[in-house]
Amino acid sequence: MSSEKILSSGDIDSTEKMSVVSKNSLVLAGIFAAGLAVGILAVVSIQNVGKRNEHLTQDVARVDVVQTSTERADNRSSKSTHIAGQFEEIFKQRSTAEQYKALYNTLSRTNEQELKEWWNQSNKIERTSHREIAQQVILRYLSKIDPEAALQYLSEVTFHQTDALSRTIFSEWAVLDLDEAIKAASKLLGARRSVALESILETRDDLSEDRRLAIAVQLNRIDTFDKLNSEMKALHSIADPSTSWDILLNDNVDDSLQIGALALVAEQWQGQIGFEVLSKIYHSGFEDFEIKRLLLEAIAQVDPAQALEFAREVSDENEQSFLSGIIVEEWASTDPLAALAAVSSFKPASLYFDLEEEIGVVWAKNKPYEFIQSIELMSEGSRVWPLEVAFAYLTREDPLGAIESLSSMKDYVGNTTTILHRIIEQWGMLQPEVATNWILNDFDQEDPYLRYSLLEETLPSLALQDPQKAFEIALEQPTPDHGLAFGLDFRVISELAWHGRVEQAIDLLPRARESSKASAYESVGKALVDKGQGLDALELGSDLKPNQQQRYYRSIIQRWAWADPTELYEALEDLPSSDAQSLQSIAASELLTRRFSRHQVLTDEQLERARSFLNDNDRKRVQLIERLENQ
Repeated sequence: MSSEKILSSGDIDSTEKMSVVSKNSLVLAGIFAAGLAVGILAVVSIQNVGKRNEHLTQDVARVDVVQTSTERADNRSSKSTHIAGQFEEIFKQRSTAEQYKALYNTLSRTNEQELKEWWNQSNKIERTSHREIAQQVILRYLSKIDPEAALQYLSEVTFHQTDALSRTIFSEWAVLDLDEAIKAASKLLGARRSVALESILETRDDLSEDRRLAIAVQLNRIDTFDKLNSEMKALHSIADPSTSWDILLNDNVDDSLQIGALALVAEQWQGQIGFEVLSKIYHSGFEDFEIKRLLLEAIAQVDPAQALEFAREVSDENEQSFLSGIIVEEWASTDPLAALAAVSSFKPASLYFDLEEEIGVVWAKNKPYEFIQSIELMSEGSRVWPLEVAFAYLTREDPLGAIESLSSMKDYVGNTTTILHRIIEQWGMLQPEVATNWILNDFDQEDPYLRYSLLEETLPSLALQDPQKAFEIALEQPTPDHGLAFGLDFRVISELAWHGRVEQAIDLLPRARESSKASAYESVGKALVDKGQGLDALELGSDLKPNQQQRYYRSIIQRWAWADPTELYEALEDLPSSDAQSLQSIAASELLTRRFSRHQVLTDEQLERARSFLNDNDRKRVQLIERLENQ
């Protein structure tokens, strides 16, 4: 038997053992592989579950954020709606006093954030008076909590609200923290600082006068302190208005800053002595005419009929005329027919016509159509000026309609030329090109002087809109032989110069008519001086003929001496000088003669130096003026 085929029993056992081992290994490998696969699947499953959980968490978070944002938006919307509803209920109250009371009661329980929400909602209130009441109360409460935040809201209100709200803020702030209020006021500019100081001083009237003065000094507003101090003294003496009046008139405060206090005292005085107070006001030494007028108007409003009766008995004609004019103007604004009836018996007749005319003018301004329809009620001699005013107002709405209606006035005033001028003047300001074209193409009268004079009303306005067109039209018009000093070309050039458009004016100068040239150059030269270009203005005169230059140079230097004498003095060395003409001498003479004016700014030493530049002719002129002034 072959050894390969014959195996011993030991060999057989070994082989079986190996087979068993192999099978066991395969089983173990299978089990391991299966375990590994299960493990991998478990890991993958766990990762997938983790990712799903993560996505689920993120989704939940997103839902929470969306829900929170939505809830906040809903809350804000709900709050806004709620506040708007409360505003609506508050302003159903009949009187402003009840509205204020309701607002104070409602806002007394709010915190800072809620007050800001009320403020934001208040900006949506359409009615101005209601919005201002609401914002006044809101800022008062906010000022008690955070006055700095309240101050920031002033940038959101109208200009006329600013002062009142600033007073509200600083009156609370001055009590809450005086030093911080002063610090905040110091950062404000101009009138806003003065208003803040007034509020602080009025609120803290418990402080000593020295302390109040120190605050004013700290804020660089001594004049504000003086004003309040004077008004406080006047108020304490109000039982004797005459004394209060003297306090206000004799203090060192500008009367224009105390019109309110003066009016209050005058009204109190009128209650004691009647309309004799009109004469007291008239004879008071106000330097500003407008202050006197405002105070007289305030008293006339009390009872125009009684005020006019008093004026009728005034013996001084100038005083009677002045007082009567102001009274009837005030009366005509409310009842022109009653005012007309009241003045019909005034004497002398000249005063009657003046008063009637003043009534007509006020009537024409307020109700032009009604006035025109009632023109027969006016005396013939008092009709023209009020009609000019009435038609000027009509022109703003319908220029051509105003012109067409003008023919119906001929039966009442005869010549309507001056009224036509007012119509064209008004139309020229509104639509200069249209008005000019109407004069050139549709004006049917052949009077060249009238056409020329109407163009004088429109071309200056057209010059600002289209300088070249206005100038071409001016040159195309024949100059009528009526002796007018200025041509239309001059009107165009001077209008440009007056409005600071000097370069455009200079470009037109070479084309000006010879008859207009000297005046046109002078208007441009003065405009250059006003812009601080005095030397350029003098240089401009070199283009004029020698016989025109003397007048031009003196005119320009006079303007320069008036506008900026210091600058002219400093330029003396740079001015040209010759035997024939010395601009230095002209300038020196103007500076020396100006020293007699109220606005002299040069020192005696500077004036003596200027004297050294005089030639013989100008020295004699200055000496003559000095002798006359010193007499």
